[in-house]
Amino acid sequence: MVKNFRLGVSILAVFVSLVFLASALKAQPNTVAEFSVHAGAFERVNTPVEASLEGVPLQQQSGALQLYEITGGQETPVASQLEAGSPKRLTWILKGETEPGTARSFELRVVDAGGDSSPGTAVNDDGERLRLERGDRPVLEYRYEPKGVPEGVDEIYSRGGYIHPLWSPEGAMLTRVQPPDHYHHYGIWNPWTRTEFQGREIDFWNLAKGQGTVRTDRITERTEGDVFAGFEATHNHVDTGPSEEQVTLKETWKVKSWNVDPDQEVWLVDFTSVLRPATEDPFTIKEYRYQGFSLRATAKWNDETASILTSRGHDKSDANGTRARWVDVSGVSDTPSGTSGVLFMTNPNNFNYPEPLRIWPTGMNDGEENVFVNFNPAQDRDWVLAPGQSHSLKYRMLVYDGELSAEAANRYWRDFAHPPEVDVHPVGTLQDANVLVYTRNGEGYVHDNIPQSVEMIEQLGQARGFEVTATEDPGHFTRDSLRQYDALIFSNTNNKTFTSDAQREALQWYVRQGGGFVGIHSATGSERDWPWFSKLVGGNFERHSPRQDFTAEVVTRAHPSTAFLPDRWEIVDDESYYHTELSPKINVLLTVDLGTIEEDDSLDEYPGDTFGDSFPIAWYQKFDGGRQWYTALGHRPEHYEDPQFRRHVLGGIQWVVNGTPLED
Repeated sequence: MVKNFRLGVSILAVFVSLVFLASALKAQPNTVAEFSVHAGAFERVNTPVEASLEGVPLQQQSGALQLYEITGGQETPVASQLEAGSPKRLTWILKGETEPGTARSFELRVVDAGGDSSPGTAVNDDGERLRLERGDRPVLEYRYEPKGVPEGVDEIYSRGGYIHPLWSPEGAMLTRVQPPDHYHHYGIWNPWTRTEFQGREIDFWNLAKGQGTVRTDRITERTEGDVFAGFEATHNHVDTGPSEEQVTLKETWKVKSWNVDPDQEVWLVDFTSVLRPATEDPFTIKEYRYQGFSLRATAKWNDETASILTSRGHDKSDANGTRARWVDVSGVSDTPSGTSGVLFMTNPNNFNYPEPLRIWPTGMNDGEENVFVNFNPAQDRDWVLAPGQSHSLKYRMLVYDGELSAEAANRYWRDFAHPPEVDVHPVGTLQDANVLVYTRNGEGYVHDNIPQSVEMIEQLGQARGFEVTATEDPGHFTRDSLRQYDALIFSNTNNKTFTSDAQREALQWYVRQGGGFVGIHSATGSERDWPWFSKLVGGNFERHSPRQDFTAEVVTRAHPSTAFLPDRWEIVDDESYYHTELSPKINVLLTVDLGTIEEDDSLDEYPGDTFGDSFPIAWYQKFDGGRQWYTALGHRPEHYEDPQFRRHVLGGIQWVVNGTPLED
């Protein structure tokens, strides 16, 4: 009897909400995390993404969690789902098309709990097997109890712990178990043929030998929700040899069926096998031609009715023994499309990747009922599993009806092998913080953007729960006054910012006590004759290019002020600043691509090729006991209404106040 422990359904409540027209930064104080999803080098279409919630204070919240996508000032609710574990993980689908090199922004918020709704996926248990469903359609069944054998067949062939049936979206059954030619074939299964344990060779594949078998020990988790349905199960690889039985290898199956396609035209199923020797002795999977993750396909498929294509261009006639990143298996089906198939994908982190293939070639089994596909990491070498360690193999299956092009197969494989990167930024730590916005200008040019910059920071404070005091009075710079602030924000200050050395001494004292500093745009033009201030802000303003469009490039992404940006940020009608006395302590966040600066006759004079074809325009650092962040952007009043620029500045404030996400 399989031990079936239901650990609870991990469903993230999803609520029907209106699309709110608001600034992308007008997040509510109950925002607990921000996510930036980066497409990287590839186009993405309806792609699963996962994010660790380590450091996100979920235990401090009451209510339900709701994810929102932030796009051009709009907030759109997104279905998401929590995964159990430590730390917890959040999953969702990156819906639609996402262009290469772009980023998409999301926020996780605590909302009032609403009524329960039916999830988009389900896991049903009939006491012998689990059925994973999308809506009212079955995706697959996992049988955990041993299946009886056909009449007249030896009971030694009975086993559980396999997937069958696997259905196509239009309902074609694509797998087969206990075929008369190989009673030990079980749909989609993962046994090892030639192994060595404590000096004895054991065959877990060919059950008739009586050496070993695989049994489901327990179901440890079942999960259903709007994003995926899945389960985790533990298998025991049991030595049934001449002496008493012994568990030699523990295996955990982790299976997920993703709710990726709004039109339900494809299934996407992830399969992970985690192997751990059951004792303090190593377990060796010996070199052999067939073993591991395998498919025995429907009896309808044969040399005439099925086709195989691998990522290296091999087909059923010559794929056996080759290596592949993916294998597309398809054939006739009783569906409206007339054909159905499975794209099997392997992961670059697997042992001996890309794994060799065992494929029944043309003519095998007299050309009938002869579609068998196997990824075998130990086909050409031994694989020693060390005790006390976990060894994982990951595969993905795309199940479809109709045709699948090689181009589409490559795209699906890239999503699996090189998924989008997700940057996670716990937020909410600005709640009850207190900042001073300082805007004093000495004699000389004064920016007309100051009122808008102050208004922007006040709006951020209202949205994030921190207090904002704005002033141009240098009289605030005393120890008693400054000690109340978590950060000082010098917004477009310029030239002589202070009127006394006592004020300068108070600023030094504040920084040396760990106070935070944020500089915006012309802040580097302040106190130009004071070397300490130049080190504090990171550099000394020298000049700028005429206002124009140009491109900023992200240098450091692991920072809340840049994590959400595309690799190349197109800046509209701003000034590119150039500094001298750049501090060696700064960590560069953004650079200007000097090749995109078109109207500047002085580029050759300075900066010239000081930094090659780029120049720093945003950075962060630790100096003299405090944290500092600076951006050269933000010349025009309109910039302070731009959602990306607002979030850029907010990320700088967040890091200065609490260091998120970088460690000290």
